[in-house]
Amino acid sequence: ASYRLVKTLWDPRTQEELRTRIRSLRADTPARWGRFTCPQMVVHITDAFALYSGELSCAARWTPARYPPLKQAIVYLMPFPKNVPTAPELLARTPGRWEDEIVRLEKALTAFISQRDRTEWPAHPIFGRLSGRAYGVLAYRHTDHHLRQFGA
Repeated sequence: ASYRLVKTLWDPRTQEELRTRIRSLRADTPARWGRFTCPQMVVHITDAFALYSGELSCAARWTPARYPPLKQAIVYLMPFPKNVPTAPELLARTPGRWEDEIVRLEKALTAFISQRDRTEWPAHPIFGRLSGRAYGVLAYRHTDHHLRQFGA
């Protein structure tokens, strides 16, 4: 099936691609869409990794996206829409010093990747229960979406 072609953070080449793209960011890089500044986006995706790992909790939202086949279609196939509201918990933290936030993001990425063999994953606030495979894809696609927002 075509979903095997979807990039995942469990692939070392994809990990390195993201690290390179993250290092290309600058604090003053303008957004191509949306309201985030580049530092706000970095904090947002850093905190999203904490969400995926269960270190940060967000209130659950009961939507049709919790149920197959829509859940799989969104996680694996559909383009991420622009300007969709996010969980308030992923907007709460104010960016600190740019260099510190980039280091924090790289550490969050590494910590997430180190959990690849985990058997139990926390419920996602929108999608509910996800497999490790689905989290690897979702984490990549969400991060990719925001890096594209800033041309990286």
